[in-house]
Amino acid sequence: MLEDSSNQTHFGIKARWIYTANDHQELLHNHTVFIKNGSIDKIAPSELSNQSNIIDLGESILTPGLINMHTHSAMTFLKGIADDQKLTDWLEQSIWPNEAKFLNHDLVFEASQLACLEMISSGVTTFNDMYFYPEATAKAAIKIGLRANIGLVFIDLKTNYATDFSDYFDKGFAFRDSFRDESLITTSLAPHAPYTVSDESFKKIRTYADQLGLNIHCHLHETEWEINESLKKFGIRPIDRLHRLGILGPDFMGVHCVHLNESDLRLIDSNQINIISCPSSNLKLASGIPPINLMIDKAKFVTVGTDGSASNNKLSVLDDLRLFSLLQRNDRNEYKFLKSEDLMDMVTIDAAKSLDLDSIIGSIEVGKKADLVAFDLSNIFTQPVYDPLSSLIYSGSRDSVQHVWVDGQLKFKNKQLVNVDDAESVIEKVKLWQNKIQ
Repeated sequence: MLEDSSNQTHFGIKARWIYTANDHQELLHNHTVFIKNGSIDKIAPSELSNQSNIIDLGESILTPGLINMHTHSAMTFLKGIADDQKLTDWLEQSIWPNEAKFLNHDLVFEASQLACLEMISSGVTTFNDMYFYPEATAKAAIKIGLRANIGLVFIDLKTNYATDFSDYFDKGFAFRDSFRDESLITTSLAPHAPYTVSDESFKKIRTYADQLGLNIHCHLHETEWEINESLKKFGIRPIDRLHRLGILGPDFMGVHCVHLNESDLRLIDSNQINIISCPSSNLKLASGIPPINLMIDKAKFVTVGTDGSASNNKLSVLDDLRLFSLLQRNDRNEYKFLKSEDLMDMVTIDAAKSLDLDSIIGSIEVGKKADLVAFDLSNIFTQPVYDPLSSLIYSGSRDSVQHVWVDGQLKFKNKQLVNVDDAESVIEKVKLWQNKIQ
C-alpha cells in the first residue's frame, strides 16, 4: 500500500467500486486505476494488479472529480452576511454595497483561495467561475491546485474592477492572454445577466464567442422580477431577447432557469442550450423551484452548481446534487425518477461536456487526466451499501470525501488537505477582511 502519492508519477488506486461515468455508465467492482504522469494509464481488475505502489482505498467508491458548474468563488468573503433576503434586496442592500466598498484584487485572491480549499475538501476538482478580477481567482486556483474555467465577466455597470464594456473587455482578454499556457485554467465569456447587459454588449459577446470558440456563461430567468423587468423594458421575456440577439446556442450555459413557460422551453429545445441548476441558492433566496423534468427533456445538458457562498453558504456540489434529485421528485410533471448514474453524470461527464472539457476530464477512462475523488462508504452513515452510487448521493455528504487528486496530484488525503502549507493563513487573512466589513 502506498502511503503518499503526492510525489509519485506512477501509481495505482484500488477501490471496491469505481464509477467510470463513461458512455456505458460502467460501475466496476474491485478494480485498480493506474496513473502515469498525471493521466489514467490503465484500468484493470485488482487481482491482476501486481504493482507495488498501490493505494488501497478499502470500502470506497472512486469517481471522476466533481465539477461545480456555477460559482462566484471569491464571494466566500460574504458568506453569511445576508442570509434572510430575497435576491433583489440581497443584491442591492447587501452584496453590491459591500463589493463597492471593499472589492479589490487582493480580496478576490484570498477569498478564492479559501473557496478552493473548501471545494477540494468537498470533492470538487473543477469549478466554473464568474466574478470580477478573474486573474486573482485563476492565481488562487493554480496555487491550491484546482482546475478552473474562469469567466471573462461583462456587466454594463461601473464597478471597482472596470468602468464600461471596453474596460471589461480589455482586462478580461489581457487576463486570458496571460494565462493561456496554464494547463489548469480555461476561459469562457461571462455576461452577468440580461438585466445588467445591453443589446449592443450581447452582440459583441456573441461575435467574440464565435471567433474564439468560447462558451457563454450567463444568469438567466432566476427570478420573476427579472422577467417582469424585461417585459417592461423590451416587451419580451429575457430568453426571447437573447434568442433574437443570436446569443443562444449549444455553447450557451444558462444559470438557474427557474421560471420557464412553454415558449421558453421551446427556445431551450430549439437552441439546445445548457442549463446549470443551483437549487440551494434558489431556495435560500426564495427565487423558486425550476421545472426540472421539463428542463431535462429540452436542454442539451442539465448540470448542477452551488452558486457563491454568499447565496448558499456551502460549496458542496454533492449536497446540491442530492437536493436537485429530491426536487425532481417533487415536480408533478413526471414520475420517472433520475437514476443515480444519471445524477452522477450531471456533476462529472455532462458538466465536462458543457465546458468542452470532456476530452480530458469528466470520466475515468484511459488517456484522461487523473482528476479523481474517493468517497468512504464504510462508516455508519452509509452502511449497508446495496447500491454504492445511491448510498453516496442519498446517504453520503462532503464528509465522505476521503482522497482527492487533480492532474494525478494528491490534494486531499485521509480527509485532510495535503500539500497546502498555509491553509490557516488563508483563513486568518479572510478573517481580517471580515473585521473590516463588519
